[in-house]
Amino acid sequence: MPARLGHLRLDVADLDRQSDFYVRALGLAVRERASDDTSDYVFLTDAQPTPGAPDGMHHRLVLRRARDGSSPGPTGRFDHLAWEVDDEAELWTTVQRLRALGVETDLQDARIAWQCYFEDPEGTRVEVYCDRRRRSDGAALWQGHQSPLDEGRLREAAGA
Repeated sequence: MPARLGHLRLDVADLDRQSDFYVRALGLAVRERASDDTSDYVFLTDAQPTPGAPDGMHHRLVLRRARDGSSPGPTGRFDHLAWEVDDEAELWTTVQRLRALGVETDLQDARIAWQCYFEDPEGTRVEVYCDRRRRSDGAALWQGHQSPLDEGRLREAAGA
């Protein structure tokens, strides 16, 4: 089972204003600013590194602003919640468990993490991921890179 809540993502209209608010109000620190083809992001984390996490958590809160000014998605401003697992083996076990329940999974490689996205029975978007920043093929920062994760790579890394 996932060990801990990893992060929440909120869709926002004013990225700078929102990130400044969370820095000032909660003492969070900006870990990374990044962009992909459609959106800009700010990743915020605890000002103090989390014990046992490699170089502290990359992020606890993600703020996303769509460049086209579109309104938040079908779940409103809340985009998804993410659960962190310890390693690839636990991620693979979770994927197998979801599929046994008939849940459709979407495997992604974000370089800082390998991720499995799915929806709960009421349509809430959920992510389960393992941190890969310290792996030889990992990356310290996300930098807008994400691609489908080959299931065979996950299975091999999990030792399955």
